[in-house]
Amino acid sequence: MTGKGPSIKELTHMINNVMGQNVLTERQLNHILQGAKKAGEQRGMSGVLDYLMHVTQADVSKEELQQFANTVRSNPQVGKEMLEGKKRHIPRRRPR
Repeated sequence: MTGKGPSIKELTHMINNVMGQNVLTERQLNHILQGAKKAGEQRGMSGVLDYLMHVTQADVSKEELQQFANTVRSNPQVGKEMLEGKKRHIPRRRPR
């Protein structure tokens, strides 16, 4: 990895490794990232999260995703470890 972060190719490879199968192509990831950038410019972080939840059909709540985003923002190593397969899941709060 060089520069500010991983290349599209490296990021695609990491995501596919975490998922255990090829779920994403470089072209698909590029399209998702462009859409997320547009959503962010129009509606901020909330728009980005809404867009990503829609595109990925993620089975997490927006609050859980926001909590994860805040964690990665304050400690980028957490996100990197997940993508490298060192951490396998987003810790979820148990309902009371």
